Amino acid sequence: MDTNIKPKISVITITRNRAGFIAKAIQSVLNQTFSDFELLIGDDDSQDGTEKIIKNFVSKDNRIKYFKNSPALGISGNRNKALSMTSGKYIAVLDSDDFWTDKNKLQKQFDFLKNNPDYILVGSNIKIIDENGNFIKDTDFETEDLEIRKKILKDNQIAHSSVMMRKDMIEKVGGYDNELSCVEDLDLFLRLGKFGKMKNLEEITTSYTRHSQGFSHQRKISMAWNHLMIIWKNFGKYPNWFWAMSWAKLRVLKSLF
Repeated sequence: MDTNIKPKISVITITRNRAGFIAKAIQSVLNQTFSDFELLIGDDDSQDGTEKIIKNFVSKDNRIKYFKNSPALGISGNRNKALSMTSGKYIAVLDSDDFWTDKNKLQKQFDFLKNNPDYILVGSNIKIIDENGNFIKDTDFETEDLEIRKKILKDNQIAHSSVMMRKDMIEKVGGYDNELSCVEDLDLFLRLGKFGKMKNLEEITTSYTRHSQGFSHQRKISMAWNHLMIIWKNFGKYPNWFWAMSWAKLRVLKSLF
């Protein structure tokens, strides 16, 4: 691809010590039938074999761009740095321990956003697996904007690794919140949702890895607290606010014990 021509889609993958997963994630992007993309990979100071694996892909495909942060920037900082380097009109996200299972994912979402200018993002249902690839469950997210809005404050209906968004609108809302070390995706979706509609494809396009070791106690507290604060910021902006806030307060209390 001529490097002077801007790709239509920029795919962002951030990673940290994911040597056992990153190759599958990258290959799932390269397998897409839609080929007019760039893949930005932000490595937050990995100390395992992640860098070597990525550079092997970079040497074979000039659509892949790699940078390494040292010291680490953190999740939101890394995402925003990658965003600042993109040149596509649309932004797709794929975290490094997930992978796309539908080879037509980018084409389907590109066509949808191109043909529906009132929509700001489009995700899909996902398959949840463990780190060994064992099936856990399929999601059943709402697919239409109104129904997504009714649930999104309490239960995020947009899977981050499945989403495609309009870059100009991400820039308009200021990107990811650098103060958030988790739940940064929900925060961004809620800010974007104030300027356009949201959509999920009914089909499964993405495989999401749920790690069996789960989260540390401190991270559970952070996730619960951040979620509560995000809901608080969106008072009156989405349906079922009081229901979501009550649930979030209970989640915070449970995370403390």
